[in-house]
Amino acid sequence: MANLEKIISKLISKPESYTLQRDTLDSYLERHKLLLNPFADKIVNDKMFINKDEVVCNRIMRAARHNQSSLIILMGPTGSGKSENADFIVRNLPEDFVFWYNQVYGQNSVQLATSIIGDLDPNYLARLSTADREMILDIYNDVLKAIVRNNKKLFCIFDQGEHFSKDAFELVTNSTNPYYAANRAFTGLILAVPRFEKQIEEWTENLDTMLRRALIREYTRPFTVSQRLEYIARALASSKKESYLELMKKHEFDPFDDDAIIYLIEKSDGHPSTLNNLCYISLELASAISPDAIITESVVEEAWTKFPNKRIHQEAIKWYKEKGLYQKQEDI
Repeated sequence: MANLEKIISKLISKPESYTLQRDTLDSYLERHKLLLNPFADKIVNDKMFINKDEVVCNRIMRAARHNQSSLIILMGPTGSGKSENADFIVRNLPEDFVFWYNQVYGQNSVQLATSIIGDLDPNYLARLSTADREMILDIYNDVLKAIVRNNKKLFCIFDQGEHFSKDAFELVTNSTNPYYAANRAFTGLILAVPRFEKQIEEWTENLDTMLRRALIREYTRPFTVSQRLEYIARALASSKKESYLELMKKHEFDPFDDDAIIYLIEKSDGHPSTLNNLCYISLELASAISPDAIITESVVEEAWTKFPNKRIHQEAIKWYKEKGLYQKQEDI
C-alpha cells in the first residue's frame, strides 16, 4: 500500500512553480566562474574547438592556396572533428576565396550545380529561363571561369560526402581543371566517414594520373595525451575568459580535480566527441549534487556509465588503430 502521508510530504517539499529558464547547471557554472558551457559543441574562439588538427588544416590550406590540389577529402569516424576542422579552415580563408557549404544528399550533377549557383546568387538563378536551366552545367562552367577572371576562387565544402552520387562526384572532379595559366577557380573539401574510401577507390580507378595525384586524402586523428589535457584546459580558460597559459601555470582546473582529468584522458582514448561529452555529463552530474561540488574521478566514472555513444566511440577507436593514427602517447 502506498503511504499517503509520505507522498504528500514529498510533494510539499517541491517548489510550487517551475521554470525552464534556469536549472542547477546554471548555478553550478556561476559558482565556478564559468561564463558559458565550456563543452558546447563548438567554442567560439579561433584557438579552441573540438579537434582542430593543425597539421591537417595547414595541409588543406596549403594545397588550396598554392594550386597543389583542388579536391581534398577529409575522412574520419563520427565525432572525430571533421566539421570542426572545416569550420576552422573557413574562418581562416584568404580574402580571394568565395565560400560555399552544403550537405550531400545523393544529388546528381545537375542538381548539385544548380544548388551551388543558387546559393551563390539566388537572384541570378531566378532569372534563368527553362531553356537556360537545361544548360545549367554549361552555365556552372561559365561561373567558374568568371570567378577566376575576377581573381577569386570558389571554396566548396561538401559535408556527408559518403552520400555523393558518382555523377555528382564526377562534376566535382571535373571542376578542378585549371583555367587561364593554370589558375584553379575551384577547391572542393569533401567531409566523409570511412566507408566512403572504398567508393573513392572505385570511382578514381579510371581517372588519369594527373587527377589521381591532385586528389588529396587526409584523415582526422585522435587527440594525443597532451592534447586531451589541452582541450580541457583551453575549454575552461575560454569559458572563464582567462589566459590558457596562466591557467596551466597555476594548475587550476576547477571544477575538475586531477584524478578526474586523468580518468577523462584515459577513458576518452583520444576520441574528441567522447572527451567532450564526458566532460559535459560530468558537469551535469556534479551540478545535481551541489553548486559547490568538485568533479572527482567517481563523478567521471558515473558519467561514463551514462555515456550514450559507446558504440560510436568503439568504432572510432577501432578505425584509429586500423589506420595507425595513434601517435606515440606521452606518459601521464
